[in-house]
Amino acid sequence: MKRKKFLALALAGAALTASLTACTPLDAAELVYDSIFGGGSSSTGSTGSTAEDAENRVVAVGVADHFMKSSPNAVVSYGVSELTSTIRPAFTPDWFQRNGEGNISGLNRNFPIAADQTLDGFLSDSLNAYEQSNFLSFFAFDSTGMSASEQAARFNNIDLVPSVTVCAVAVSPSANTKLRVGVCHKTVAGREYCLVVVVRAR
Repeated sequence: MKRKKFLALALAGAALTASLTACTPLDAAELVYDSIFGGGSSSTGSTGSTAEDAENRVVAVGVADHFMKSSPNAVVSYGVSELTSTIRPAFTPDWFQRNGEGNISGLNRNFPIAADQTLDGFLSDSLNAYEQSNFLSFFAFDSTGMSASEQAARFNNIDLVPSVTVCAVAVSPSANTKLRVGVCHKTVAGREYCLVVVVRAR
């Protein structure tokens, strides 16, 4: 009974927040869910640029839509702080594998980040807060000149998106009840790259 009263008060507060801050009821409800159940920010990671934050959000929602097709009962949250605080600063196009024509063909999980650490190990260490999840993967691709919707559409052919799977447990995707997506961008030598982390858990 106390929990129901608490939830009712929290949702009422969310409605008030929506009216005072001009955020949508969905955004406000997401904030309440995150505060109660330990989720992250409803944003994908603020960059200080309104345009880039909007781009990140559109891509993140598109990515979430793709994964919701196989995990329809999952509650979606946005934002992976480690993506912007740790992975983005370290990212370099050298992480990519390239074919004989010089085109990106994947991510090199064995790329040496340091003398004793590969890209695979770096991602595992950076995202260890999610090590109990059923699925944890990092995606990256050259998004230069692409609109946010075009970037999101890349995930319609997810096998063609360069990725490193940090962990994957053999469970039915439909059993997952939580889905978290983080998106950010980084420009290197005039090229823009889209960086994405996806987490699924029961």
